[in-house]
Amino acid sequence: MTDKIRIACATDDEKNLTSEHFGSARIYMMYEMDPRSGMVTFIERIDNTSEEEKEHGDPNKARSVSEIIKDSHVLLCCAMGKNLTRMRKNYCPVISRERDIEKALELLTDKLDILSLEIEKGRGEDRKIIRI
Repeated sequence: MTDKIRIACATDDEKNLTSEHFGSARIYMMYEMDPRSGMVTFIERIDNTSEEEKEHGDPNKARSVSEIIKDSHVLLCCAMGKNLTRMRKNYCPVISRERDIEKALELLTDKLDILSLEIEKGRGEDRKIIRI
């Protein structure tokens, strides 16, 4: 079991998940979750400095975003685009109906079992999309 689950939350205002695709967010708010207790701690704010997409689903955009959030296990957002298939090989995508980041993280604690199983898969293996 992973010691800490690192979660990248896609946002434009630091409080709510963006309604845009994960890679289009202006900011990634990084959190760590203890998989044993479900306790969540804020770690850092990272500006999205990834390159602009040349076309929808641009693989260079996926690589660029991956570099920015490389220490993450989970992508928490309301929407993902074509690059979801690429990102699932390295991250566990969580699609939330709840836009408030704190509430979405709270909902995510109810999925700790499945989240931990998906994170334990090796890099390069497709992970399930978890919905909260």
